[in-house]
Amino acid sequence: MLRYFVPVLALALLAGCSSHSSDGKAGTGTGWNHWVCDSGAEVRWHYVDPSRSVVDLQLGDDDVVHHLEEEPGGSGAFYSDGLIGLSIKGDQGVVYWVESNDLIGRGCKAR
Repeated sequence: MLRYFVPVLALALLAGCSSHSSDGKAGTGTGWNHWVCDSGAEVRWHYVDPSRSVVDLQLGDDDVVHHLEEEPGGSGAFYSDGLIGLSIKGDQGVVYWVESNDLIGRGCKAR
């Protein structure tokens, strides 16, 4: 339970993230959102289905696509695969390593 509480609390304090516009840039196709975080980390993501319950996410130039499923959270939407967490609220987001709770980037948004 604490595993989910800390990220949700952190996300409530930060400006969340969600850009429904697409710049057409992605590792392998179109329809992906390209965000840059305050840390300089680049994130590419898109909704997999119309229900917005699943997100595919790529970090930087990595070829690995993380398949994140929506999980209960506070304000906004929270997605995770147990390795990476993505919180989306408004037009911004937070990305972090779930197990260690290490921040990959916050203030992630289209730039």
